[in-house]
Amino acid sequence: MTYYFGFKPTEKLKHMINEAEQKISSNSSEPYYPLRNDISHQIAHEIISNLLVNLISVIPDEERKAKMKGIVSKIESAADTMLNILLGKDKNKDVLPNFEYLKNETVFDDNDGEMRIGFVLDDAVAQTIHTGLDSVTEDSVDHDKLRHALFAMNHAVVDHFITRFSETLPLGMFKRNAIPVAKAGINKALEMAINKLLPQLPQESLQRLVAFYRPFVVEKA
Repeated sequence: MTYYFGFKPTEKLKHMINEAEQKISSNSSEPYYPLRNDISHQIAHEIISNLLVNLISVIPDEERKAKMKGIVSKIESAADTMLNILLGKDKNKDVLPNFEYLKNETVFDDNDGEMRIGFVLDDAVAQTIHTGLDSVTEDSVDHDKLRHALFAMNHAVVDHFITRFSETLPLGMFKRNAIPVAKAGINKALEMAINKLLPQLPQESLQRLVAFYRPFVVEKA
């Protein structure tokens, strides 16, 4: 059994991915980097929307909801700034590894044959996520297990879409050395958001949170 993390892309992102495949398969002489850059920004936007922006809806208190929106806005800004630094006007031959990573390691079909944007989860990470989500019942929760589950999921996402993706980019030493710093900053902001969110939520909201996250974990034979 293999476990995946994956979200369903918007029609906009699907179209962009299909356009990239068509350009490459036809050996188009047009520059690939603008579409690569746009796809990267769109994926980042949709990850944040799926994992954080939509999650704000489970917060019952309006003041706390506003504070969480502020944290999410900082994460969005940090991700956007990092991508602007990393993504340049690269030659087509240097962009091809990025598209190969997207095609072979970032796009998969779920059990219903629908496209997902995601990746294979390490077995230990998948178990941590399942254990944490299963710790929430109708009348109890293990906050520590749930916190570790959300940390594990978010760290895996950051690792795949920042660390591993950046390995396919033609970066100089300065930009490559900046990646761990950016990654640490985003992880810290994500942990802050989770740490602020969980203690505030009543049991009903915690159940909604778990129901919200479960569909992102796909189990395939």
